[in-house]
Amino acid sequence: MAKRKLTKKTGITQTLSKVIEKALLSLTNPRVKDVVERRFGIKTGKPETLEAIGKGYGITRERVRQIQDVGLNILKSAEVLALFDSIFKYLDRAFSQHGNLMGEEYLYSTITGTDQAHPLRGKLYLVLALGVPYQRVINDERFHPYWTADSSARDRAVKVVDFLISYFNKENKVFQESDILDLLSKKHSSLPNKMYYVVLDISKEIDKNIFKELGLSHWSDISPQGVKDRAYLVLKRQGEPLHFTNITEAINKVFVDRPAYPQTVHNEVIKDPKFVLMGRGTYGLKEWGYEPGTVSDVIERILKASKKSMTKKEILASVLAQRQVKPTTVVLNLQRSPRVQRLEDGKYILI
Repeated sequence: MAKRKLTKKTGITQTLSKVIEKALLSLTNPRVKDVVERRFGIKTGKPETLEAIGKGYGITRERVRQIQDVGLNILKSAEVLALFDSIFKYLDRAFSQHGNLMGEEYLYSTITGTDQAHPLRGKLYLVLALGVPYQRVINDERFHPYWTADSSARDRAVKVVDFLISYFNKENKVFQESDILDLLSKKHSSLPNKMYYVVLDISKEIDKNIFKELGLSHWSDISPQGVKDRAYLVLKRQGEPLHFTNITEAINKVFVDRPAYPQTVHNEVIKDPKFVLMGRGTYGLKEWGYEPGTVSDVIERILKASKKSMTKKEILASVLAQRQVKPTTVVLNLQRSPRVQRLEDGKYILI
């Protein structure tokens, strides 16, 4: 996700800052206030662990937890919670629009306007921790961390994910996000549209590749692991055969985590059956209809598929559509092949 800077405070963020500042005045014990502020990242946007705070005070993590609980109990008193009424109503509306479920990062970024460590994110974290209906889930085998305002929302999200997993397995291909959103709006029309985005955002089983295409997370089209997976993805995206040096350049433009090298790319694609050597270091994909083999093999396949005699010109055009070789190379293979016979009319057949 691209980094965004907070350019201006919206009405809710201004209210959030003022209310938190006023609420923290109820924590008259300096240590209690410091622990709460550090645990939620009120000043820095970076929540600290119990262990880290404990080391600073020379106390155990359990003692830090006890101090934190004292502070939270004070903040959860009816008098203090009343300060948060307008913020809770705002959050309730936001959750309702998203099916009562939002990914943690999406929630923080949407409300505060920034995806970087910022005090506003810490303040929002504290508000969510104080709100009765809000539940934070960080250990879920099927979803990345999220917040919910209704425990049944997860069940609805699971149904959407199960439907998509079945659909992806059936179609066995990636899709544009817009296509999947259209599909969900038809199959799960009872859910708010924004919930579809949430599900796609937090699912561990469904992911988006570098080209913004959706599919199953374990697919190489979605999470390419090695050079050959990346070569396949960029070549498929290109839609036409490329020389292995151009494939390497394409990989390095898209994947910046580690560089690919021409010889490595060549060594990987030449031994993978998904790729077909077109000639002169140029590769295409088998799924495009190209078949492996020598020029002589290609000639024989063309004649076999034709089921009738062909002229030299017709054979030449068909071979050059499959291989990037010199025309003279095709002619020589045509003349030397023991399985090809030239008829009296100058045409050729497979024998």
